[in-house]
Amino acid sequence: MRVAIISHAYVEPGYSSVLESMVAHPRVELALITPDRYHGRFQASPCQFESAVVGLRIYALPIIFGQRQGAFIYRPSALSRALADFKPDLILHEQEVYAAGAGQIAAVAAQESIPLVMFVWENVHRSLSWPRRRLVRYVLGRCAGLIGGSAGAVQVHCDWGFSGQTIAIPQMGVHQWNPTPVFGRRNGNCFRVAFAGRLVSAKGIDCLLRAVAEVRGKGIRLECEIVGSGAEQQKLVCLRDSLGIYPAVRFTGPLSIEGVRSILAQSDALVLPSRRTAVWEEQFGLILAEAMAEATVTVGSRTGAIPEVIGSEGLLFEENDHHQLAAILETLAANETDLIAHQHRLWLRAAEFYTSESLAIRRLDFLKGIYRADSNQRPKLAVP
Repeated sequence: MRVAIISHAYVEPGYSSVLESMVAHPRVELALITPDRYHGRFQASPCQFESAVVGLRIYALPIIFGQRQGAFIYRPSALSRALADFKPDLILHEQEVYAAGAGQIAAVAAQESIPLVMFVWENVHRSLSWPRRRLVRYVLGRCAGLIGGSAGAVQVHCDWGFSGQTIAIPQMGVHQWNPTPVFGRRNGNCFRVAFAGRLVSAKGIDCLLRAVAEVRGKGIRLECEIVGSGAEQQKLVCLRDSLGIYPAVRFTGPLSIEGVRSILAQSDALVLPSRRTAVWEEQFGLILAEAMAEATVTVGSRTGAIPEVIGSEGLLFEENDHHQLAAILETLAANETDLIAHQHRLWLRAAEFYTSESLAIRRLDFLKGIYRADSNQRPKLAVP
């Protein structure tokens, strides 16, 4: 089976591990069609990328309207040449169905009679303009299958009218699953908590800071590291200081992948206290899977895909409820037996569901099923 993956995601460093696992499987040939630039700046060259993913054919194509993610399309002549050269049996296009590029790829797939599978993250019933609704209907009407980054993403597209084959599989896996993590307290003197991500309001870091203050107010020694940068950083630093939890809370700034892994391996818990907005809910939270791969307990709000990823009701709290979050952290800090039990379960869960190899196997099994099916069957759709 020859699969052409069309995606702009893999120009980001460290994102190619699933592709590496897919290309290693027998009787599968992969090509990656990707922009030669993205958001107006040049990214990794095809030679640099190919050296990282041996056996993957790379087509870095020029794009039009490259300043906006949802508006860019591939230069038609270059796209046609790439597809003619590789001759795929199936196309996997990783972009939202209301993007202009999705319409372009759907049209080309239909013209060339190539089965099309879409990968999507969108998990919010956002309000779409009339042209966007028409575009969604057009793209979904030409899909043989759909992979959602979460169950919520699958449900949104089914609500938008897709009735073909679907599956929920995240796009990216953990960079490295630790075979020998430390179980139990990582530091006997204090309970260590971490956050890693963008420092923006939607991530709910203010809720974490208030929970830390509440736990420490009960005499429990707890320290917290905040990894990342963003528009809310100064506001959060001021909140930390006003809560009287300096220097128990440290802002590290952004770190490398290795630096984040080191923080996770030294922490007892990773907290993702995201809150939904009108146009966004947590779509996966790769940092959760990364923490689980280090046997670090993951605690999160009941928002978007977070409950689905963590898979344990006892580690979830209502968004914005710092009292619930504080109670969870207090319980974990006070009971090492429960802490170790959570660590083991989450570590095994990461191995089963979130390693690059497990994601590659599930993705390939789904694509093979689509390839064997009658690609001419098109479901009836309703306008979203």
